[in-house]
Amino acid sequence: MPAWCRRLLRPEAGFFLLCWLGLMWVFQSRAFNDPGALWHVKVGELILDHGFMTTDPFTYTFAGRTWIPQQWGGEVAMAVAHRAAGLDAMLLGFAAGVAGLFTWIFSRTVRSGVHPALAGLFVGGAGVVAAFHFYTRPHMFTILGMAVTATAIVDFERGRASAWRLWWLIPFNVLWTNIHGGVLGGVLTLGLAVAGWGILFLVSRDRQGAGDAEVPLPGGRGSPIKSWRTALLLVAVVAACGLTPFVNPFGMEMLRTWQKIVGSDAMKELVSEHQPLSLALTPGRVVVGFAAFYLFALLGTLPKWPRVSWLLPLVWFALSLKGIRQGPLFVVVGAVMLADLWPHTVWHRLLKKHGDSLARDPEESPRSWGWAAVAAAFTLVVFAIQLTGIVAPVVGRGWAKLSPQYIPVELADDLRTATAGRRLFNDANLGGFVIYHAPGVPVFMDDRFELYGDPWIREYVAVVYDHPERFDGWADEYQFDVALVANLPGEDRLPLEKYLSESPRWVVLSRCERGVLFRRAE
Repeated sequence: MPAWCRRLLRPEAGFFLLCWLGLMWVFQSRAFNDPGALWHVKVGELILDHGFMTTDPFTYTFAGRTWIPQQWGGEVAMAVAHRAAGLDAMLLGFAAGVAGLFTWIFSRTVRSGVHPALAGLFVGGAGVVAAFHFYTRPHMFTILGMAVTATAIVDFERGRASAWRLWWLIPFNVLWTNIHGGVLGGVLTLGLAVAGWGILFLVSRDRQGAGDAEVPLPGGRGSPIKSWRTALLLVAVVAACGLTPFVNPFGMEMLRTWQKIVGSDAMKELVSEHQPLSLALTPGRVVVGFAAFYLFALLGTLPKWPRVSWLLPLVWFALSLKGIRQGPLFVVVGAVMLADLWPHTVWHRLLKKHGDSLARDPEESPRSWGWAAVAAAFTLVVFAIQLTGIVAPVVGRGWAKLSPQYIPVELADDLRTATAGRRLFNDANLGGFVIYHAPGVPVFMDDRFELYGDPWIREYVAVVYDHPERFDGWADEYQFDVALVANLPGEDRLPLEKYLSESPRWVVLSRCERGVLFRRAE
């Protein structure tokens, strides 16, 4: 086999293809189950057609109220993909991006001395754990951004990259700022790493008394900072990254929007992804399971002094306990750090001692990026097939779809007919569905909670779940006479849906597995 072919057909290429196929299959409809997956597309299309908006473009309840597309970069990318090949192109970009990210981590794990089979188990398992919050939404870039930041931290700490090379994180964070507010997590992580290195640097200087030479701490793992010049350079990098959120088209309004989201108590109480980790739910259990494995690996590095970078996943696990949506960020940072720390564990040494091929010496030279060429070529070929309009499973048009178990797609035609000249009340979680399938129909509410504020959100929950008898007063106040309400099974049935189904004031127009369309009786 020619050398160039061997460089391309490395284990990474196979890992990428397996990941890509699994993502395309499992997330065929699941990738679009989040309401934001639909309205983000429409925001991007409005930006492409009319430029940036500064007031709400979708509701009649908050029309004219200040609202900005603070995830505009990701929304425009979604809109471009959607215009090219609909949901299929969106799914392809999602699958290729996630598969590429975890293949990159897999490559680093193999380079550290882990056999590809074991590396596949580590990294593939991490991807499965994090997958509970995978959707075609801009927040996926934050998962990538955390991996990029973590690898930069590891490479500097290991001496593979100079402090000057960390400056490229600044333009990367500018890009990140304009795609998703999770850039703040990246800045926090980098800042914690630099602070930890700085403390070790000061301790080592204190131990040796004077000068710039470092005296290692017990175990030989001291600070990668060797001089005050390097320390000041790193502080400057962190400070510059901390200023990148100001580089956006909306100025301070972007930061005010982020503050509303982070500071919303109602979101923490009522929105599942903002709630604390719970062992009663599968996402909480798998995140705790990954944390247990990470601690198992980390303890295997004792009694030597742990590197600062190895402790960063513990910070993100603590944040995951407060909000489960941080779980994938903990997992991806943990996966990057596992690739670095595993060769320093007693578990790795035991495998080598007993001659197991699952443990090898770390590779001195960087691994080839040939797999990335294979991944890019494969993705472009599939995209070309989609552009031609060929209908085919997985690789062609018509594969990606909306699940009727989560989205009332059967009601789309009836919704457009019923809302002609009429105002609509809609379930907040179905706002994205209405915005996508009935463009031009103003919605009552969707899941952009930074627009509505805590009092409105609490009032909405009170009416839908606790006091549906107030709904008729809302109908008079907001002058709507069509209502789209979620249809949930069994004990999850919404009190509002039950009330409207039994009320003589409302007539059922259509009903499907996920939604019910009502009209006010004449």
